[in-house]
Amino acid sequence: MAFARTRVPLIKPIQMDKKMSLIKKRRLERLAKINAQNQAAKPANKSGKAAAPVVSKMQQKLINKRAEKAKAEAEKAEAEKVADEGLGSEKTDELENKVDSVESAVDDVKNDVDNQTEKTDEVAASVDELTSDLDSVKNDVSDLEGQVGYLDGRVDDVEYDVQQIKDKLEDSSEYLGNSELETHKAILAASIDEMRDVEEIEDRKAYKAEAIKKLEAFVNGYVKSGAKYPNIVAVWVMVWLFDLDDIAKAVPLALHLASQKIHKMPTRFNSSIYQFIGDDVYDWANARLKANKSAGPYLDDVMKAIESEKWQLSDIVHGKMYAMHGKHLDALAEDVPALEAYEKAMQLNPRAGVKKNIVRLKNKLGKV
Repeated sequence: MAFARTRVPLIKPIQMDKKMSLIKKRRLERLAKINAQNQAAKPANKSGKAAAPVVSKMQQKLINKRAEKAKAEAEKAEAEKVADEGLGSEKTDELENKVDSVESAVDDVKNDVDNQTEKTDEVAASVDELTSDLDSVKNDVSDLEGQVGYLDGRVDDVEYDVQQIKDKLEDSSEYLGNSELETHKAILAASIDEMRDVEEIEDRKAYKAEAIKKLEAFVNGYVKSGAKYPNIVAVWVMVWLFDLDDIAKAVPLALHLASQKIHKMPTRFNSSIYQFIGDDVYDWANARLKANKSAGPYLDDVMKAIESEKWQLSDIVHGKMYAMHGKHLDALAEDVPALEAYEKAMQLNPRAGVKKNIVRLKNKLGKV
């Protein structure tokens, strides 16, 4: 920080000495004059000394004029002395003021230096504190790097476990679900492992029923919550419900999953969820027809979904679904809707096997 300097005129020592000598000289002259005046004012000596000579008026006037002139010159000299003394006093005061100003400026500079020193100390303390904080942060970062490395290893382990489970579930979805889904995937995988050594299909049904008990609450919660994400657990539960002929639970779950249009079947089935539902409902409805039992309302619900949601089905599956629906309507003597279902089946697949049914109903309805 730069400070303005006050330039103080310097007085040489010899000049100060001359000044002091002049003052002393003038004081001595003044004292001598005063003594002379006092002597002149004293009365004549009474001891008998000779009296002063008589002075004429002309001489007296001349003496008076000389005295007045001397007095005037003395007063003038005195005035000059006083003026000189006053001028010296003014200069002295000016010098003293300048000295005071310089001293004040020096004090200000000292104060500024002290303040700057204090600030420098504060900055140094702050730097030390920041350095300490930086060291602490570096240590924390080092610790975090170690933790990240550990977590990376854990993630690799989890990803491996997840992939193992996906392989067991034949899950082709790339979706990595929430913790609840992943937990139930593990339960499902364990259930599948239990069935691997059971050869007979009928013997596996007990294992499937037990697995459904473990998974059903989760699947029902998924349906009721309105959640929508690939859920291989729900798909497997649907498959096992069809295997157990629990159509009352299988069809509603199947229709819900189909309506979401995001679910894939386990890879072993090599078909879409729509094809799977169509095939299984057809087989179930056919068994009901042979047993002279109704397939309602589940067959009707599936047919409505096929039409309204425009399921992507092969012509064979599509055609046989309409043919089966027509047969159940025919069994209920609902001739007109049965005939319409038969005709739709033949449009989709000319080999649907319901030509005779169409002829019979047309004859019955007088439409030949």
